[in-house]
Amino acid sequence: MRREILEYLNTRPDLKYFIREKPEWYRKLSRNPFTVSELEENAKVFYGRTFGQRVDRFHQQVQNFGLLMELISVMGEDKSGSMPEPPQMMPEMPPDMPMMDN
Repeated sequence: MRREILEYLNTRPDLKYFIREKPEWYRKLSRNPFTVSELEENAKVFYGRTFGQRVDRFHQQVQNFGLLMELISVMGEDKSGSMPEPPQMMPEMPPDMPMMDN
């Protein structure tokens, strides 16, 4: 592979990792070093950095947030529409019961 391509890949560790994952790109760049722009485009798809993938990821996050808000509103209301009291974890001790010393 050309020295210029290797130097460029050393400045871009994401592309270097992509080539390690997809070794056919090493062969392509060795034969035709002008396919670097094609390599970058395929790496964007691999890492999910295309515009469409980012929009889809944002849309999924908005849907998840909406479901979370809906779940919170359903969990926060009981049949009368007021907030339920939190359950007590331990029963209260009667005031006249003496404490035991060990």
